[in-house]
Amino acid sequence: MVLKRLLWVWTPHPHQYAYRSMRTTTMQLAHLIHEVEHNRNHYFQVNLPKKSGVGNQLHYRPHRALLVLVDFSKAFDSIDHRVLSRLPANIPGVNCRWLRNLLFGRYAKTRVGHRHSDRRPMLRGVPQGSVLGPYFCSPFTYTHFSIC
Repeated sequence: MVLKRLLWVWTPHPHQYAYRSMRTTTMQLAHLIHEVEHNRNHYFQVNLPKKSGVGNQLHYRPHRALLVLVDFSKAFDSIDHRVLSRLPANIPGVNCRWLRNLLFGRYAKTRVGHRHSDRRPMLRGVPQGSVLGPYFCSPFTYTHFSIC
C-alpha cells in the first residue's frame, strides 16, 4: 500500500529492472547485449592529418563499450539511513514521516545459545524482505553510478 502511494509521486530510475513490475533482470540483460552490439557495429568519423602533413583524411573508429560490474550483495545491509535525504522532495510529509519511522529507531540483539547481547541501535540497513528495500537502495546506487 505504501509503495503504491510512493510510486504516484516517485518514479524509480529508468535503468532499475529488478523488483519492478513489468520489468525483469532478463530485460536488463537484453538491453545490455543490445548496447554492446550497437557499439560494436557502429563507427564514428575522425579527421586525422595525412602522413604527408598536408590536409586531413577521414578515418572511421568503432564505438567502445565499457561494462563495469559491481557486487551489491551487501547493499541492503549497508544503506545509510540518511538515504531519505536523497528521496525526491515531492513525497508528501506523511509518507516521509512513515518512511523515517520505518528506518529509524530500530534495534537488534543477538543470541548465542541461551545468552543474549544488549540491544543496539541499527544505524544502517533496510528491513529485509520489505518491498520498500529495493526502492531505498535505488537512490543510493544511482547517485554513485550513471549509465552513459
